[in-house]
Order: sequence, then C-alpha cells, then structure tokens
Amino acid sequence: MAKSRTGYGRSDIELGGEVYSVEIKSLNNRYMDISLRTPERFSPFDLRIRDVIKKRFARGSFTVHVNFVSKGAPELKLNGPLVEFYAEAARRLRDEFGISGQIDVPTLLNLKEIFTLEKKGPLEDSDWGSISSALTTSLDQLEQWRVGEGDVLKKDLLAKLAAVEGLLAGIEVRLPEAVEAHRVKLTEGIEKLIGGNADPARILLEAAVFAEKSDVNEEVVRLKSHLDLFRKFLKFDEPVGKRLDFLCQEIGREINTIGSKPSDVKITQAVIEMKGEVEKIREQVQNIE
Repeated sequence: MAKSRTGYGRSDIELGGEVYSVEIKSLNNRYMDISLRTPERFSPFDLRIRDVIKKRFARGSFTVHVNFVSKGAPELKLNGPLVEFYAEAARRLRDEFGISGQIDVPTLLNLKEIFTLEKKGPLEDSDWGSISSALTTSLDQLEQWRVGEGDVLKKDLLAKLAAVEGLLAGIEVRLPEAVEAHRVKLTEGIEKLIGGNADPARILLEAAVFAEKSDVNEEVVRLKSHLDLFRKFLKFDEPVGKRLDFLCQEIGREINTIGSKPSDVKITQAVIEMKGEVEKIREQVQNIE
C-alpha cells in the first residue's frame, strides 16, 4: 500500500515521578532525516531513538519532541552556611555600625542564592524499556496516520493516471485522422501550386513518409507499460516512493517523444495536457514513502 510521509503520533511516559510527552512528527523528505529535541536527561538514549525510527521507516523528515507534562514539587535545598553568613553580617551591621533593623524570613526569601534546586541526573539504562514503549506507541499512531494519508494520495494518483490514459487513447484515435488530414492538405497545396491534378502516387508517397515519421506505436506501448507498472507499485506493502519517482521520469520521456513526432494541433494539445497531469503526479509522489 502507498504510505504518505506526513504523520503525527503522541504518547505519555512516567519516569521517576515525572511525566513526559513523546511527540513525533514526520514530513516530506527525499532522504531520512531525524531531529531530536529532548531534555538533557534523555541524551544517553538519542542513538537508540534514532535507530528505532530508521528500522521502521525508509524516508522522511522526523522530529521527536520529549517535553515535561507534569512533575512533582522539586526538592529544595537550603544552604545553611550561607544563611549563617548573612545572619552574622546583619548582627555586625547592627552591633558594630549601629544600623537598626534585623534580618527576617521575608528578607532571606529574596536571597535566591541560599536555595538550590536538585537537578535530575541522566536516566538509567533500566529506563529504556519505558521509553521504548512510549516511542513505539507514538510511532504506531504516526504510521496509522501515514497509511490514511497514503490512501488519499493513492486515489488521487489513480485518477491522474486515468486522465493520462484517456488523453493517450485520444492520441491513438487521432493519429490516422492526422495522417489523412495531412494527405488532404498536401493534395490541395500541390494542386493549387501547379494549377492542375496532382500525381496520386506522389501524394501517397508523401503521406506514407509523414505517417512513418508520425508513428508513435513504440512510445505508446512503453507508456502504457509504465502506467500499468505504476499501478502495481501502488499495491506494494514496501516503500515505493523512489521507484514511482523514477517511473515519472520514464513516463515524461515517452510523452515528450510522442509530442516531438506528429505535426498535429490536437495531438500537441493532448501532449501538453498529459505533461501537466504527469507533473501533478510527480509532485504527489514526493509525498509517498
């Protein structure tokens, strides 16, 4: 099945009384790109997180956000020696210099340096099981998202393929008409030029030469084969984005060749429309894994 490279997944995890959210987003990218935005505590697991994503997905730009959702009250430590230093300084100001007033709790609370918050250290290896579980949940959600987007892309691509085939069928019908129109135009031109009946043998020869130059049967056969193969790839369970991208190039090449041969306005118009549809297909293929 075709999968989009755009997706989103989220899950929560509790570690040491603290709750974190694990959010993963994926966007279009021809290659694999992973960006991690995690607390410093998670740094020992950065490589493992990258490895998990690389094993599950082939292409795309992934952003992993790990954020605090909630946490318990931080442990506050009081610097006793520093408090004693301030108290002694206040006593000396009062006793030795005659400065009135006294140090109190509100004053001390304004001295932020006497308090320190205990900083959480790096997570332990034993925490990986919980992290891995949350990561898997987020990636499962992301993959479901990508499958849903892929179904929408597949329907759109199939509709565009049908449009290309319809235009191609019109070209096949028009080719004999174009050869006949050329013969008629050639006959009228020669008769007008020489003022009499044109040589039928010469007209047939010129028309045959035109028909040979306009023959696009080989290109049409190859183009139909490419379109059939495109449909088959859309049914594969494995990543097919690169193969579809290559097929778009081959389809475009055959259409260009078809457009370069017949000298017919209607066929030229059909070729232009086909090129437009293929360009839309190529743009959508960039969204497929």
